[in-house]
Amino acid sequence: MFKSLRRMLVIYRPYRGKLIISQVFLFISAIASLASATLQQRLINQGIEAGNERVIIATSMWMVLLAVVAGLAMAGTAYYAVFFSQGTGYYVRNALYRKIQTFSFANFDQFRTGNLLVRLNADVQNVINAVLYTVMLLLYAPFMLVIAFILAFRDTPSLVWMLLVVAIVVLALMALIIPRVFKAYDDRQNQLDDVNNTMQENLTGIRVVKAFVRERLEIEKFGQRAAALRKPAFAAAFLVAFLNPLLQGIGQIARALAIWVGGEQVLSATLNIGELITFTQYLALVITPLALMAIVVPFVLRGETSAERLFEVYDAEPTVQDKPDAVPLPLEQVKGQVTFENVTFAFRRPDGQLDPPALKNINLTVEPGQRIGILGATGAGKSALVNLIPRFYDVQEGRITIDGIDVRDVRQDDLRQVVGIALQEALLFQGKIRFNLKFGSPDADDAVMENGARAADAHGFITNLPEKWDAPVARRGYNFSGGQRQRLSMARTLTGQPRIVILDDSTSALDVATESRVQSNIPAFSQGATTIYVAQRISAVIDLDNIVLMQYGEIVDMGNHEELMQRSQLYQEIYESQLGAGMMSAREVA
Repeated sequence: MFKSLRRMLVIYRPYRGKLIISQVFLFISAIASLASATLQQRLINQGIEAGNERVIIATSMWMVLLAVVAGLAMAGTAYYAVFFSQGTGYYVRNALYRKIQTFSFANFDQFRTGNLLVRLNADVQNVINAVLYTVMLLLYAPFMLVIAFILAFRDTPSLVWMLLVVAIVVLALMALIIPRVFKAYDDRQNQLDDVNNTMQENLTGIRVVKAFVRERLEIEKFGQRAAALRKPAFAAAFLVAFLNPLLQGIGQIARALAIWVGGEQVLSATLNIGELITFTQYLALVITPLALMAIVVPFVLRGETSAERLFEVYDAEPTVQDKPDAVPLPLEQVKGQVTFENVTFAFRRPDGQLDPPALKNINLTVEPGQRIGILGATGAGKSALVNLIPRFYDVQEGRITIDGIDVRDVRQDDLRQVVGIALQEALLFQGKIRFNLKFGSPDADDAVMENGARAADAHGFITNLPEKWDAPVARRGYNFSGGQRQRLSMARTLTGQPRIVILDDSTSALDVATESRVQSNIPAFSQGATTIYVAQRISAVIDLDNIVLMQYGEIVDMGNHEELMQRSQLYQEIYESQLGAGMMSAREVA
C-alpha cells in the first residue's frame, strides 16, 4: 500500500538527519503526554485524597512542565513537517515540469493541458498535505497506542481488555471506510481533470463563445462536469466527516463503560480512584491518536492517489527520443535536400491504439533551395507531413532524410536548428517583441532579427510602435491582430536562419498583397534555404517552384501551376473555386 508515496522517499535521502530529528521530537511529545497522564494517579491518591498540599503543588508543576515540553516538541515536529512537505512540493513540481519539457507532440495528445495543470497544482498540493501530516502525526498514533497499553497493563490490568476492544472496533471501522475513501478520491481527481479541461477550453475560446452567443451551452456543459465531480467529492467528504464523530462517539461510550466497570471495582476496593482516573486518561490517549489517524489517513490516501497520477506523467517516455549514437548535424554543412521514402504515419490515441493512417506511402523529394507548396483541403495530411521533418512525430513506416541522413539518426536539438517551422497557431509569449523574435535564437544579432522581421513583412508595424522592439506582448499575443501574430511568428522562425524553412499555413490571415511580399522577401533573406509552404489557399503557392497536391493523406499530383492546370481536375476545381470568379492571385497582385 502507498506504493507511489513510498517512491518519493528517495527525495529525503540527503535529509535523513532532519527526518530522524523530527521523529525524536514526536517521541518526546508523546512521552511527555503519557508522563503527564501517569502523574494524575499520584495527584489524586497522594495529593487530593491524602490532603497533601505539597504533593498537589509539586505534581501540578510537573504536569505543567510536561505539557510545555510536549507542546514545544510538537512545534519542532511541525517545523520539520512543513520543511519536508514544502520541499517535496518544490522538488516534485520542478521534476514534473522538467519531464513535461521532454515530451513530444504525441505525449501532449495523450495528456491534455487541463490534465497537466491539475497534476502540477492540485495533485502536488495533495502530496504536500500527505507529507505534512505523515511526518507530524503518522507515527504518533502507533507509539501512543503501544505505550498506553503497556502502562495500562502495568497500572490497571483488570481494565486492559477495554482498550483492546476499543482499538479493534476502531481499526475494523477504518478498514471498512478507508478503501471507499481511497476510491472516492481517485474518482474525484479524474473528474477534476474533466472540469479543468472544460474550463481551460472555454476560457481559451471565450471569444468564439461570445461571438456565437453560446454561453448557455457552455454553462450547461460545465454544470454537467461539475455535477460529475460533486458525486465522488461528496462521497469522499462525507466519509471523512463521518469518521471523526464516529470515533469520538466510540470514545465517549468507552469512557462511560470504563467509569461503570471501574467504579464497581472502586466500590469493591479492588481499584482506587486514582487508578480509575488514570485509566480513563490512557483510554483517551488511545482514542485521541485513532481520531488523529482519522484525520491523517484521508490526507495520506488523497496524497497516494495524486502521487500515482504524478508518476503516471513522470513515467511516460517521450515518444520521440534521440538514439544513443545520434549524430550531430552542423547547420553550416546542410544543403537542405528533404526526401520522403515510402512514409506512412498515423496519430496515436490516448489509449495507445493507432488511428487510421493520416499519411499513406508518401514519396517526395525537395531539392536544396527549392520552394514548394503543399496544397490540399483540411484533413488532407499537410501539417502531419511537415511535422515529421523536425521529428515532432516519428513515422511508422518508411523514412525521412535530410541530405541523405535519416532524421531519426540526428540529435533533435541539432535537427531543429536546421529545420525552422512557423506552426499553424501563431502563438506568442508574454514579454517583449525582442524576446519573442529571439525565442529560438537568444544570441542572434539584432540586425538578423530586424532583417527577419523585414522578410516576414513585420518590420513596418513593429517600428511604428512607441517602444518598437521592446514593445510589450500580451499573453498569447492577443494585443496584436491575427495577421500581425502570423508575421511575428514567421519572423521568429527566420531569426534562427534555418536551412529548411517550413511555413505551416502561416499566411492564412494575410491579405494577398502581404502574402506576395512575404514570399518574395524570404528567399533573399534565407539565402537559398529550402522553403516549404503549407496552404489551403491556392494564392499562397501559385508562384512556387513546385506544388504538391494532397488528398486523404496521399500525394495525388505535383508540378508547377501551369502543369497542374493542364492535367489535374482537382487543382482546376480549387483554382476555379478560389480564383476563377475574378479574384486576383498573388502573381497578379505582384
